[in-house]
Amino acid sequence: MTASKPLEDAIPTPTPRETVSNQTRDRLMREAITLLSREGLRGVSLRRIVTAAGASNPSALHYHFGSREALIEEITRSLQAWLEPRCLAGLAPLEAHLESGDYSVRDVLEALFRPIMQMLTEPGYGMDAIRFIARLGWDFGPKGQELSAQMHAESLNRGYRLLQRLLPDLPGETLKFRLLLNMNNVYYGLAYRSYLWRSPFGPMGIAAPERGPELERLFMDYLVAGIRG
Repeated sequence: MTASKPLEDAIPTPTPRETVSNQTRDRLMREAITLLSREGLRGVSLRRIVTAAGASNPSALHYHFGSREALIEEITRSLQAWLEPRCLAGLAPLEAHLESGDYSVRDVLEALFRPIMQMLTEPGYGMDAIRFIARLGWDFGPKGQELSAQMHAESLNRGYRLLQRLLPDLPGETLKFRLLLNMNNVYYGLAYRSYLWRSPFGPMGIAAPERGPELERLFMDYLVAGIRG
């Protein structure tokens, strides 16, 4: 009987050319997130992204992604791959108590939305990732709305079932609507957090970095109230 090879032996080692190609692709995605999130998903030329990424070939982006739409889809998938598992990991312990309802509305919203808040401080993601996701639904038309819906479908539907158990008298469509508003408020609230320094009330000290935990608590209070109505 022939001994099986170790798993690492079965995975081909990338050639130097493949390594360079993967690095170029990663740089293109990073620069695309930065530029598109700040100037609009349709407001930046693909050539500018290529130049910002330092790619030597002007057609590098078309080679790696094919089109603007394909680039945005790939970025969305990469952000979903980071965000979704964290949301589902927070919901799973609550789902174990679905029958008893031994959890709170706040518990569900923490599981759904705290990973988005954590993305804000995650190296390689940050505010640009938050703004990119926020722009999907209104800056890239029906296709962007489809991508955003796919990105959040599993976590929001599972969160909805948990909340239904706690709020049986609330019509299902009303609960879904409030959840969608909550999600939008999280993205837009984080994306425009600096507005607190220039608010109609003047600069608000709660925007200071050292008061982050307090601001997060107040934000979560607001989200819970929005669900309960």
